[in-house]
Amino acid sequence: MELRHLRYFSAVADALHFGRAARRVHVSQPTLSQQIRQLEEELGAPLFERARAGVRLTQAGELFRTYASRALEDVDAGRAAVGELRGLVTGALRVGYPPSMRGVVVPALTAVLRKHPGLALSAEEAVVRRVERRLADGKLDVGLAYAPARLPDLDAEPVFDSKLGLVVARGHLLAGVESVGARQLAGEPFALLSRGLRVRVRVDAYFAAMQLSPHIALESNAVATVLAIVRAGLAVTVLPEPRLAEAERLVVKRLSPAPRSELAALLWRKGAPRTPAAELFAAEVRARAKEAEE
Repeated sequence: MELRHLRYFSAVADALHFGRAARRVHVSQPTLSQQIRQLEEELGAPLFERARAGVRLTQAGELFRTYASRALEDVDAGRAAVGELRGLVTGALRVGYPPSMRGVVVPALTAVLRKHPGLALSAEEAVVRRVERRLADGKLDVGLAYAPARLPDLDAEPVFDSKLGLVVARGHLLAGVESVGARQLAGEPFALLSRGLRVRVRVDAYFAAMQLSPHIALESNAVATVLAIVRAGLAVTVLPEPRLAEAERLVVKRLSPAPRSELAALLWRKGAPRTPAAELFAAEVRARAKEAEE
């Protein structure tokens, strides 16, 4: 039994006439009659009593009509629900990212929600290892981290270079210089992301290469906390330079020599279908990366 059998049966049951029902479902009358006979053979009972003036439902036909109507209503409701999801009227979006990517993720999610307020968004901020693991386990729809991905179950789509820059308050003495070298950083207090986070590993590697032992005034796993301390003029920090979510009263300066950059990437689970909401989020991230390059 196929869906068309139910639709053809419903059309005849409503019209009580094979010719009118055939025109309604856009098939020839012989084709419609053949399909109804196939349905009757499968059910093992006649569904209509045929006469010259038209047809009427048998007892089996009346009984089957109740179930056929219910099935068609459920299919139509399911089609409408999927259509709404494809149009992003409803649905969910689960995104994972490390703290250093907050400046990219928040604006992208904001744009998605403004366009499609019916979506239910979930944003998980975690270390890269956990983001990758959650994505591989199917608990996230898309991730934003780095390429290449460490887990073989994931594909990485590079979107921009993640470059480190020095972040200072607007009134800081270093705010007016063109670039900042190791000697100028020697006496500065630093607010840094916590040890173990991928950006902190990069920052520590840069300090080691510059033979600089920084005075660390604050460590935090929250970018917002680090930036608040910098904004207050109590410390400086090193973060991915073009991606600050709260750049007000902050200045980003180029480090000299430049630290090694990494490829920031959208992460996807291999072979898994990409939801419309995840694709929209990815498009917002790509657009912002392109704007930053221009």
